Amino acid sequence: MLTKDNFDSLIRRNLAAVIGADSFGYRLAKVYENYYSREQFAGFVEEMKSERYYEAYRAYAAGKGGELSEQSGRYGKTPPKMASVASSSRFCYLALRDGAEGLGGSGKVEFEHECRIGRIGGTAPQLDAFVANERIYVEVKCHEIFDPHHVAMSGSYRDLLFGNGSAFEFPEIPEGRDGKLEIGLRNFNISKAFTMFDIKQLLCHLMGIAAQKEPDEPTRLVYLFFRPRVDSEDEQRELDALFHELRSEIAAIFGSPPIRSFTEKNNIQLSAVAEYAKIMEKLSRDNMIVLYRQQNARGM
Repeated sequence: MLTKDNFDSLIRRNLAAVIGADSFGYRLAKVYENYYSREQFAGFVEEMKSERYYEAYRAYAAGKGGELSEQSGRYGKTPPKMASVASSSRFCYLALRDGAEGLGGSGKVEFEHECRIGRIGGTAPQLDAFVANERIYVEVKCHEIFDPHHVAMSGSYRDLLFGNGSAFEFPEIPEGRDGKLEIGLRNFNISKAFTMFDIKQLLCHLMGIAAQKEPDEPTRLVYLFFRPRVDSEDEQRELDALFHELRSEIAAIFGSPPIRSFTEKNNIQLSAVAEYAKIMEKLSRDNMIVLYRQQNARGM
């Protein structure tokens, strides 16, 4: 069975064939094998600081995720998130830094785009990228699909999720003892205990996007995944099974009554695609596979 570490190692192996095995191993108190080396990562950041990509650098440097800096954790320092070979932010940057034509977008791509939800305080939802010309929001995932997800929302979302006129049309549920709103996965056509796909984040992103626009204004939310191309038949079968499960989950969730209700009422088209390539590169029609495309009632 393919694990998160296996997936990361597979990505590193493909990269090593292109840039060399000595480009990996971020050294701190221990060596992080599935991360670029300090020297390789420093070169990556320097390129990002060039005039061509400087706006992207500023967005990541100022972002709330600390993507470019070493992190201080419970057990000491860890490498910058973007130094991981399976970093979703790194993938987003490499896929879209030279434009979003593969997604039907034109002009500037804004990275780390904030979408605050009306009366909700705290850290606002962050979309990985935004193409203003076509109003395309992009959320990017890589090895996060190996993390188990369930839906536990803060009680501050009650009115938006369950109040009169809520576009989700959820059935009312009581708050738990911790004040959380536990929304069962069966509401999203899922019968498992956990999902690969982060539904809680999807709900926040949809509410954040709707708060930035008029209901009739057409908008797209695209989920972009990385599917590495491999030569091994055994690894290919494992990746095929992984993405078959992911595709099925996405179809169930995006087609579920609350998600369809919200997207139709707010004119948001949902889709999911994957870049299918040996290494992370610019997204194009040639290396993109469609996992899901929603046709809204308004004919988007």
